Amino acid sequence: MSLFSTARPPDRPVDSRKSISREEMQTAITEAVKKADPDCEPFVGVIVERKKRSSLIEANWAIRGIKFGRADRNKVSDAVNTVVERMQREFNLSDDRFSEDGA
Repeated sequence: MSLFSTARPPDRPVDSRKSISREEMQTAITEAVKKADPDCEPFVGVIVERKKRSSLIEANWAIRGIKFGRADRNKVSDAVNTVVERMQREFNLSDDRFSEDGA
């Protein structure tokens, strides 16, 4: 084995999550929550933030805030938790070069 080998050792995990932008992530979570329960229809959205992860097992993002609107907070919270758990297994936040306001 050379020093410059590009082969990954078999015991190292591979992150197979798809990278998507912050805007796509927030929109996808919002739509999934609204579809989860009719009482969640007035739900406004979420704010996603990048986080430093300690291993490849963790996602590189988390929910920073929830905009409940006039929706039932308990039902929205349950739906957000369920959706986020699933999406953190499937997606990583892409390397955005801009902040939320595009600056």
